[in-house]
Amino acid sequence: MSTKLKRRYKIHFSSLRDLINSWNMIPDSPPDEFDSINHMCLSFLYRGADEFKLREAIHHELSVNYGFSMNKQESELLAKQVIEWWSDNK
Repeated sequence: MSTKLKRRYKIHFSSLRDLINSWNMIPDSPPDEFDSINHMCLSFLYRGADEFKLREAIHHELSVNYGFSMNKQESELLAKQVIEWWSDNK
């Protein structure tokens, strides 16, 4: 990975972390609690994934790996926020 791309990724990572942490899914959790979701989202976004793929990935990560009880509409709202963030920051 080039130095320029690494720098860009770090900036995106920090900014997206702020968004994900603003969801306050686990009150008072450490700032890196959802970094796996952050990495996953950035990976999908950098590869040009659409909102549907991102929603499915977020839903799976939060419901299976984190154990949250979520419906697809909640995951869709989160994915829309990430897509909007990406549109503003890419």
